[in-house]
Amino acid sequence: MSKEDYRDKIEEHRQSFEEEQQEQQNLSRVSRMNKNGSNNKKPKKTKQRKFPLMTILFVAFILIPLTILIYFVQFYDPGKTIEEAEKDTLDSVVEIDKTGSKAEASTSSDKDKDDKANEQAKEQAQKDAEKLAAQQKAAEEAKKAEEAKKAEQAKIAQQQAEAAKKAEEAKKAEEARKAEQAKQNAANAKTHTVKSNENLYRIALKYYGDGSEATLAKIRAANGMPNDTVFVGQVIKLP
Repeated sequence: MSKEDYRDKIEEHRQSFEEEQQEQQNLSRVSRMNKNGSNNKKPKKTKQRKFPLMTILFVAFILIPLTILIYFVQFYDPGKTIEEAEKDTLDSVVEIDKTGSKAEASTSSDKDKDDKANEQAKEQAQKDAEKLAAQQKAAEEAKKAEEAKKAEQAKIAQQQAEAAKKAEEAKKAEEARKAEQAKQNAANAKTHTVKSNENLYRIALKYYGDGSEATLAKIRAANGMPNDTVFVGQVIKLP
């Protein structure tokens, strides 16, 4: 409320007070006139209206004094002028406005603090959720990596077992082949029974057409002979 509004309000109270005084004077004058004229005039037989009279009396003797009393209690100060009263009233209103502004500012500050705290709590909860999700993802990735590692190791072990099995089978097959080859060689090997007047040189010439030392060495190796000596009836292998 501005200063002009307070001034208008005080002026209205002053005019109301003056009108009430004027009304009291008029009522007093009318009462005196009625009293003086009652002796000369005969009362007329008219229907009295009690309620309007009671209302007038109530307003005149109760409401008006009560209004004046409230006015003097709230606004009137004999030691102050109208301008000072307006100034004090304005200062009171300004003080009330300041108090209300401070209360509103305090409420707004508390609300801002609560909003900020809620926002921080929300951000912290979001960070915690993201951190937990990252940890779960890392754990899942580590689990997958461990499973992949175990699967790779199992695959390598299986490949090694299969390779060892194949090598063993190949070795057995080679040994069987060699045995079969030796058996075939033994079956296909030629033999000669030494007769009288024969020696190793003549046997080599007969079967190989060559009596060189190399041919003789081959025959000795096949029969495990330490030298070229042979005897009648001896069976010699011819490689």
